Amino acid sequence: MTFDKERHDYIEAQPEVLEALAIHRKRHDEIREADRKVIMESRKVVALVAAWDSTFTRQFEFAEEVSEDDEKCLKRLTNADSDEWFYRMDLAQSCVQESIAKQCEAVASAQERFKELEKDHRICRNLQMARDVAGKRYDEQKAQAQKPKRGRPRKIR
Repeated sequence: MTFDKERHDYIEAQPEVLEALAIHRKRHDEIREADRKVIMESRKVVALVAAWDSTFTRQFEFAEEVSEDDEKCLKRLTNADSDEWFYRMDLAQSCVQESIAKQCEAVASAQERFKELEKDHRICRNLQMARDVAGKRYDEQKAQAQKPKRGRPRKIR
């Protein structure tokens, strides 16, 4: 079957096809947005892991005995001694770990939503059905126009 531009233009101009096409485009926009959300939520996990690494690294810089100079520096900067500072860093690390777990759940949820949207092809089938109906209507009109007219044939002199 060759491409019939007139038929194609007729089909794409039909109101039901235009409506189905608008719904179809909206659906694909939703799929793209869901995919983008998965990426954005995943980037948050990366940021949280970097925060965890920094607290872990900072905590173990002072894992050995804390010198008196470091103790004075901590007291001056944080208004707490090394024991309290270690406790706060450990607490911060625990909070970041909990946040990472929650954020991973958000990523999994966003991924599930994306896969769900991607697998549902009802909108695509509706668009194809609208195009098929419009195509049949065009074919019927074209066949009707090519039928000979009823009545007496014209006289040829």
